[in-house]
Amino acid sequence: MDYLLSGAFILLGAGFIYWSNKRAYEKGITTAVLLHRSGRLKYRDYDDDDGVGMVDIQIEPFDEN
Repeated sequence: MDYLLSGAFILLGAGFIYWSNKRAYEKGITTAVLLHRSGRLKYRDYDDDDGVGMVDIQIEPFDEN
């Protein structure tokens, strides 16, 4: 009985983690697209010392004027 209850909690937790990560990813993509469209998202790609591709991302502050 204890194993069934533990398994149920593990499955419930895994489902919640999947659902919350999916929502966070979708919100992040939407935010990035809107920042890019408004011109606030600046990025530069380069190779680091080991030859691994990297991306430097900067978000310009919101202009309050």
